[in-house]
Amino acid sequence: MNAVEFSTVGLFSNGPVIRLIDLATTVQESRGELSLDDEIRRYIRVIETNWTANWICPVYTAAAALDLAGKSVSASGTLDDYPPEFKEKVTRAAEGMPASEYLHILAEMVRSLNRSPYPEYDQLPMAGWEFLQTFPSLYGFDVVLMDEGDLPFSGLVRRFVSAEHPYCNERAATLSAQAQYALALFPGEQCIARHLSWATRAGLLELIDTVNEHMQREHS
Repeated sequence: MNAVEFSTVGLFSNGPVIRLIDLATTVQESRGELSLDDEIRRYIRVIETNWTANWICPVYTAAAALDLAGKSVSASGTLDDYPPEFKEKVTRAAEGMPASEYLHILAEMVRSLNRSPYPEYDQLPMAGWEFLQTFPSLYGFDVVLMDEGDLPFSGLVRRFVSAEHPYCNERAATLSAQAQYALALFPGEQCIARHLSWATRAGLLELIDTVNEHMQREHS
């Protein structure tokens, strides 16, 4: 039985190994516009500012997973028996370097950068992919706005929440919570409008007020 058969398939098809390899590939394909150190710092920030993510797979565990993947590839001697997506992505990321060696180097980069505190947003701005992981409900609501733009903003919020009624508690709570989180992280007037044009401080406050009004009226 080879090393791949001993391994957990999920390690090579989903999770931190694939996420970090994706970031490395994105940096390479940016032709110098992105820094791998910065993208790993953003990854660390995403994990360490989310209690659930940090509980499920802390950064040092992600580094260990990369090392385990490197050892498995080294033991098997080939990528042919691995899931096609893993084989394709690690080959692109390694750029001619032995895949196992590259995975160990990437693991050490993660460990090294994790020894220092992650940067604040004014030191390292939030990237687009990081925004999607931090504010998925706000991003999802933006899709709703694009489909239903025939009402004032508060009316669109009200329609969205009412459409889920009487089972709106979870979605409304998450939407409102992420809006408040954005206000706390980025208290300026523009807040996160560079990612979502309507998500200024005024827009997010209006969203929160409309959700709260619905919940108090319909659920208190």
